[in-house]
Amino acid sequence: MDEKTINQRIAGYRKLAGLTQAQAADLLGLKRNTYARMEKYGNPSPDMLKQIAELFRVSVATLLYGQEETEAYSNTNIPRLVLEQPSYNDVLPLSILETNAIRIFRNLSKEDQQKIVDCFNDVYGKSKKK
Repeated sequence: MDEKTINQRIAGYRKLAGLTQAQAADLLGLKRNTYARMEKYGNPSPDMLKQIAELFRVSVATLLYGQEETEAYSNTNIPRLVLEQPSYNDVLPLSILETNAIRIFRNLSKEDQQKIVDCFNDVYGKSKKK
């Protein structure tokens, strides 16, 4: 069992993301001191826990229990709604720019989202031809 507490895991994933407490608080819509207290005492609400998990691209279970405890479920046929943790050579986590771009993208209409996807595909296709 993971000996770390939830607040230590939250702080660890924030540091892994390369974020300061102020940056993490801003992305979560919190004041820095509110976020800092949460890291110190580890008492996020269920809704906040979900937001933190989404921000750091981990499951809520990973934040609650640690990676070792959740790995036991990874070999089951139960569908997972969270991203797997990337291996050490993958890019993790999203930068602030990428996170903000995703938040903007999610607030666009489906039509505008499709325009952006088409633009990405066009740029990517051109880059592969070079």
